[in-house]
Parts: sequence; C-alpha cells; structure tokens
Amino acid sequence: MNSNPMEESREPNAVDPLSDSLRWVLALGADPSRSPIDWLALELDPDARNAADAICRSVPGADADLDRLELLKSGFKSMRMSGENASDRRVAARYYAATIAAGVVRHRVWITEQRPERVTTAIEDLQQDDSMPESLRDLAKDAIETIDGEIIRRRPRN
Repeated sequence: MNSNPMEESREPNAVDPLSDSLRWVLALGADPSRSPIDWLALELDPDARNAADAICRSVPGADADLDRLELLKSGFKSMRMSGENASDRRVAARYYAATIAAGVVRHRVWITEQRPERVTTAIEDLQQDDSMPESLRDLAKDAIETIDGEIIRRRPRN
C-alpha cells in the first residue's frame, strides 16, 4: 500500500482512496450550477443525465428497474430529511414522490411502506408543482390515472 495518498499507486488494479471522496468536490467546482438533487442522482445512477432522467428512464428487467428506483428513492429520502435548507428538502420530497410514481406507472407496484393515500397526495402535489420538470409532472399525472384505475400491489420484500 502506498503511504503517500497523493502519489499514484504502482499496484495493478489499485484504487485511489481519495478519488471517490474528492470526485464530488472537484465536479462541483467544474459545474456549480448543477443542483444537489442532480449530484445525488448521478452518484446513484451514473448513466442518467440528471435526476429527472434517472427517474423517468427505465432499465431492462422489472426487478433491476425497481431496485434502481428504490435506491434513488432512498437517496432522495435522505436528502428530504437532512437537506441543507428548506428548498433542498422540498425538492427532494418531490423527487422522492416521483420515484414512487415511476414504480406505479411502470410496474403497478408501490415501492414504499407509506399509506397509499399519503403517497397519492404527495404525487398530486408533484403534478401541480410548476417548478418541477415537465417530465416528472407528466409521470405524476400518469401515476394518478394508474392509481385511480388499477390495483397497485406492494413489492414483496426479499
């Protein structure tokens, strides 16, 4: 192991322990206009362009897509609870609701243990929030239509 963390390791397949820790700081300096919600989503779903894309795009396989949505939901929930300011927490709550809406629309599954009435209210609030990306508002509209017309099941826990 290299005793100087600033020197590159000469070991094959070595991992620089600072790269993951500093990546966000360096990236933020390169693009300070990107929102914290986008940074979080890109960390959890590196193939996404931004947080809305991470939620709206589907990946092959229902289980893989649901696992990815649950991961995003958990990240947004953490930010909803501990965001730096009220605005970040409000936006995180909307994205949290959007991940649940995506599970409903694409898989007819609740990816939450919350009561359906409470989640439906959060999805309705998302649909009516003009500050949110149109793709998420459209997803919320589709989710509300799906909730009104179909039985949504809970995802079985492994």
